[in-house]
Amino acid sequence: MLDDLIDSVALEVPDAPRATIRDMLSWASREFCTEADAWVTEEGPVIYGADSDYPLIVAPAGEAIRIVSLTMDGRMVTQGEGFEQRSPTEIVFSQTPSQAVISGRLACRPKRGDFPADGVLSRWGEPIADGARWRLLLLPQSWRDPELASYYQRRFLAGITDAKQQSRLGHARGGARVQMRRFV
Repeated sequence: MLDDLIDSVALEVPDAPRATIRDMLSWASREFCTEADAWVTEEGPVIYGADSDYPLIVAPAGEAIRIVSLTMDGRMVTQGEGFEQRSPTEIVFSQTPSQAVISGRLACRPKRGDFPADGVLSRWGEPIADGARWRLLLLPQSWRDPELASYYQRRFLAGITDAKQQSRLGHARGGARVQMRRFV
């Protein structure tokens, strides 16, 4: 998947070295995931030591950004319903949970120089590639084109907006279907 994205960006910026394109894709994917909650994972526990004074938020992959929801005492709760996340690494519970390990949904971003899961790249690869094109076209190199960079910046930001909306809708792929009323 990554090689396909590099090839896609190289079509627009053919003189750019593949390593530079890869770096810009890494930057764009990190920025995209940070702004849009595009990479939400439900793998494994999210919090260790929840019943202690110093609970630890752990991302199974990448870096933790936000807790989307937690499963506490058999029910799903969100921010403000029993816990408050003050920073990506700090959580405060209104009441100390009975269990030490808590599962949930966690928004992540890739570590610097890394990439998100393949599912994120396959779903959001085009806006991430637009972000890489935007940054590449602003570099002081022979391929510099600020006007085209502005176009790709708008596409990148539009992709972030779309991903935010999908995130708010629970990453739903389909829309709501309304059945037409019968004409009598």
